[in-house]
Amino acid sequence: MRGFLVFAACLLPTVALAQLDLSGATAPAPAGTVVTPAPAKPKAPRPPRVVPAAPPAESTLGGKTLSLNGGRSQVTFAPRDKTVDVARLLLAGHKISNGRDECQVDVSGMPLRLTPLDKANGLVRYAIPLSACPLSFDVLSGAIVTHADAATCSFKEADCQAAVVGLWGAQPGDIGADQVKAIERDRTAAEKEVRAAYKALVSSTKDRAVIKDYASDQAGFSSHREEACRDYIGESRHGFCAARLTQARATSLEAALVVAQAAKEERRRKRAGRNGRR
Repeated sequence: MRGFLVFAACLLPTVALAQLDLSGATAPAPAGTVVTPAPAKPKAPRPPRVVPAAPPAESTLGGKTLSLNGGRSQVTFAPRDKTVDVARLLLAGHKISNGRDECQVDVSGMPLRLTPLDKANGLVRYAIPLSACPLSFDVLSGAIVTHADAATCSFKEADCQAAVVGLWGAQPGDIGADQVKAIERDRTAAEKEVRAAYKALVSSTKDRAVIKDYASDQAGFSSHREEACRDYIGESRHGFCAARLTQARATSLEAALVVAQAAKEERRRKRAGRNGRR
């Protein structure tokens, strides 16, 4: 009996230890040590702040002669007060009677006074009051991009049909090595602006349909630029056309962003007003 009691007493510490075993418990940090808190969950990065740049002014065209795709069709602008007139318009094309033969039309009735139109895509826009071939154009940096109901205009009296739509800018022979480097810098900066404006534009709304439209429009720009610049003479060397269209794209997105942010602020103001009336 006495031996049994001694054996039972030996078991008591083991039982007590088993009851105090806390599975998964960790020892407290030694005195004087610093416990580093768990890192906070990173916040989603905010889109970069976009400050729209002023579009190129029409006065910068004064005295310049620009060529359609760097070719034979040319327009010369003459300064007038704070705007410009068309001092000469020479359109090159092919004969209506024989499409293999080239022709040129030196449009008469100069100078032509330009008609200001509402800004389109953030760019300054003018109409050229040409009865035989109504044109409009957006002002770019040292260039213009023309728009018309048709890609070509026919001058029956001159037996000539000429292309009129596209980018008008410097001729390849006038673009030296230093200018090529400057054009490359222009394009790099413009592409950065395009990315920043696009991200901010997408972040300005939660409407999936609108975001999808933004994405589709952005995806289509590269193919549009490639198609538009395909016929610009020497484009693979100097990249003038692509740089100017990219700058125009940045201006267009920044103008759209101003409208989208104003709409977003109006929605916020209306929500605040409804919450205030509750």
